[in-house]
Amino acid sequence: MTITFVSAFLNHHQILLCEELRKHCNEFYYISTMPVPQERIDFGYEDIEKKHSYVIRAYDGSTDPKEIEAILLRSDAVIFGECDNKYIELRMKENKLSFLYSERFFKKGTWRRFIPQTRKKIENRVIQYKNKNLYVLCASAFLSYDLSLLGFDVQKCFKWGYFPQVKSYDTRPERNNNPIKLLWVGRFLPLKHTEDAIYAASKLKDSGIDFTFDIIGTGECEEPLKETVRKLHLEKQVNFLGSMSPSSVIENMEKADIFMMTSDFHEGWGAVVNEAMSTGCAVLLSSALGCANFLLKDKENGLVYEYGNQMDFASKLYLLATNKKLTEDLGTNAFKTIKEEYNQKIAVERLMEFIKNDCRENKDYTEGPMSKAPKVKNKWYKV
Repeated sequence: MTITFVSAFLNHHQILLCEELRKHCNEFYYISTMPVPQERIDFGYEDIEKKHSYVIRAYDGSTDPKEIEAILLRSDAVIFGECDNKYIELRMKENKLSFLYSERFFKKGTWRRFIPQTRKKIENRVIQYKNKNLYVLCASAFLSYDLSLLGFDVQKCFKWGYFPQVKSYDTRPERNNNPIKLLWVGRFLPLKHTEDAIYAASKLKDSGIDFTFDIIGTGECEEPLKETVRKLHLEKQVNFLGSMSPSSVIENMEKADIFMMTSDFHEGWGAVVNEAMSTGCAVLLSSALGCANFLLKDKENGLVYEYGNQMDFASKLYLLATNKKLTEDLGTNAFKTIKEEYNQKIAVERLMEFIKNDCRENKDYTEGPMSKAPKVKNKWYKV
């Protein structure tokens, strides 16, 4: 069997998925459509494409475009990530089995479907093929709803996501923190709303809860965030640790009791959540996150707060900070979710089963990768 994955440049969110796909194929290709952006190189991002022989660069002339077309047409299945529509069109003309791997289209609001240019863009990429042999791997819980608004059949949409590299453990790393340890990781960007976590932490202080709060990252909002910490008199509790290597981030996750992610609807998935759950953190997530409705069963393997509702956020954080057993139970279940259900091994096994059975599912998965992606609206979460 030959499987091809077409996307921008090979990155750390895709490498484990690619390596797992290779195990199930006679031939596997990753066709990259653009070089690693220079700003990422300057930031220390490694160009990992050079390490993998299955990578074909479509952008630098090193491979004849006709050869790339031949690979696409003879592949048993092709996964399309970020790429030119011409590659999808090539497969659809022959109605060959293909998968669109995408985050949501309406991050800025579903009202944008009424903008002619936006609507046309989505129609050209996917909607015109709604009756073709094209399925969708959703890297956001909101994608199937976005597509349904334009007439795409949600029965062809499956839960997917990202599968970043995570450390393997036999059992959940133990914590014995006193005071309790909070953690936030990410770039300091407006869409991340790190300030919400700081405000929620201030409510813990007001309630007399002893805690430490480590924040890992850098970005344009760093100084305003530090000023917020000063205004709230949280200098003794909050530690800005700067940027770190992935391995150092994992080490901090292993020690943290509670991991928070606070992004708004502009966040596609939130792969750092996979990492935090894999180490056994109790996670507290914004309902706007693309991963929240897929990775989490609220109150079973984590907690979800209503995005924009600071009172809900603060009360959920207080609950975790004052209930050690709940925090440990949620962390243990989060650990099991990644270890036993939401990982690249399970995802690829299910995908290959789907392909080999000519798109007829032989198992009705109710959770995890390749289970049906229901229509999830922005306001799916009710307090």
